[in-house]
Amino acid sequence: MKINHNNEIREKAKNVVEGYIAALNGRSVPSLEIHLHFPHTRIMLNGEPRSWDTAREYLDDFQNRLKEDGWYSTELLDVDTEIISKKKCHTRISFKRLRRDGTSINIYQSLYVITEKNKSWGILLGSGTG
Repeated sequence: MKINHNNEIREKAKNVVEGYIAALNGRSVPSLEIHLHFPHTRIMLNGEPRSWDTAREYLDDFQNRLKEDGWYSTELLDVDTEIISKKKCHTRISFKRLRRDGTSINIYQSLYVITEKNKSWGILLGSGTG
């Protein structure tokens, strides 16, 4: 299937990922609502799915899971997108989680399924190492 506007879709996916990382770093529920589709599902490191119905639930759970590591912010390192259709792409990212003092917790990789839903692009599903 030939897909038109490949660069446009790649740019939208990159903007979604960058917006999502900025929303996490800013602890912004309204921004998460823009960059994630809900219900939102992640396949956790143990292979089990976890879902959230709202951005508030997602952010609270995220912060609770990372409290022990001392997470303060996330730095996006790389974004690579494969276009699947006019309304879906798979985006692989690598990122670094940091503590408040700037020390690195670790580097992680994730795969996001980014879709257009109700004329808005957002992350519908994720799976990763962190």
